Amino acid sequence: MWSRLTHHWVRAGLAVLIVGIVLFALGITAHAIHVCASATALIDSAGEIRTMADAEREFAKWRKNSRVEFWIEGDGSGGDGNYYARMANLAIARLHVVEPSEVMTRVTVRDGKLLRVSVDVYTPAAPVTIEEWFKPRFQSRFYLSYIKGAVPMARVQFPSSLPDAQRRKAFAVRTSVWCCPAGARALNTFFLSSGT
Repeated sequence: MWSRLTHHWVRAGLAVLIVGIVLFALGITAHAIHVCASATALIDSAGEIRTMADAEREFAKWRKNSRVEFWIEGDGSGGDGNYYARMANLAIARLHVVEPSEVMTRVTVRDGKLLRVSVDVYTPAAPVTIEEWFKPRFQSRFYLSYIKGAVPMARVQFPSSLPDAQRRKAFAVRTSVWCCPAGARALNTFFLSSGT
């Protein structure tokens, strides 16, 4: 009789453990997908900025978003300075599920006019910087650079006068690194590069 009771409790305990692990994994997956979508939304939001009115609208969105850290480094002249929005995946990175990464958007304003919108995507493997310049004499073409170092970095610079289709391509950054474990990311990269 005792052996039946023991087997029953072992099975029940094992079932509770399995259900707990599955629920934990589902929670981590849901959070990772939400963080990935939020990072993509922040990058897309920076790509929507074309005028100061657009910038003010996006600043208001960033201030309201609880996942985005927003701050201003101004020079005290009433509106000039750098406006930052930052988002990181530290909660799931602390669990060692994914590598720590962040997206930081900076909007630079001088004399009440847009000077630059930049998006910095920091990942341990391949950081990327995207800069849209609002200077009048900036040549109408992409500037791509690759900086070798301990961590290689890619930089894309372009003027605000580029056609919208090219601007969208410049801001098209994949944020799957935020929610894919390292093994799955390597497999994902393989399938994307092989065209399947």
